[in-house]
Amino acid sequence: MKRKHPSGKRGQTAKTKPLRNRTHKFIAGLLSAIIPGLGHIYLRLYMRGLTFMLLVLLDLSALLYFSSIGIQINVPLLILLALFIPVIYFYNVFDVLQSADWVMMRRRRAATQGNTDRPLMNERAVGEAFMAWERGVSFGLLLIVGGGLMVLFFRKPRWFQEMLALYGGYVFAGVLIIVGLILFGREIWVMLRKKKRLN
Repeated sequence: MKRKHPSGKRGQTAKTKPLRNRTHKFIAGLLSAIIPGLGHIYLRLYMRGLTFMLLVLLDLSALLYFSSIGIQINVPLLILLALFIPVIYFYNVFDVLQSADWVMMRRRRAATQGNTDRPLMNERAVGEAFMAWERGVSFGLLLIVGGGLMVLFFRKPRWFQEMLALYGGYVFAGVLIIVGLILFGREIWVMLRKKKRLN
């Protein structure tokens, strides 16, 4: 006796079902190359896409602000802000290509197995890395901080200019030191984990 498929149609498998919202790596990469973040939105990674858009807008706003006022930290800060634009742009393209691979892998497995509630171990590890930003509170904090900074950049209050003139250099140096310590600590942590695995 032949067993019927749960859907009631014989011979129909998950492979023959049409995939909804198919993602194409080339289209996602092209959209991100045109407008940073647009490829992520195409992949339905809305928070990541809006994050890249906000970072580019925030960087351009800061660049315009610091080029329009005359304070001593202008030159190194302008160089750093100008360098951030291609870094954000190319990382955005790299990230959308990686995200497209993960999205297509997940949807391919959904089509062949018909179950996305219990992901495979390697898929779960990759998925947590890609979806952490989508589900966390980090995006909300970025919107609050980014929106506040953009208001200050466009309104140009005098107290903000005076604060930057007095403490801007120290803050700038402090941020660089903190970022360097974070990167240094991260590399040490990765090396310690590799040694622990080998032992």
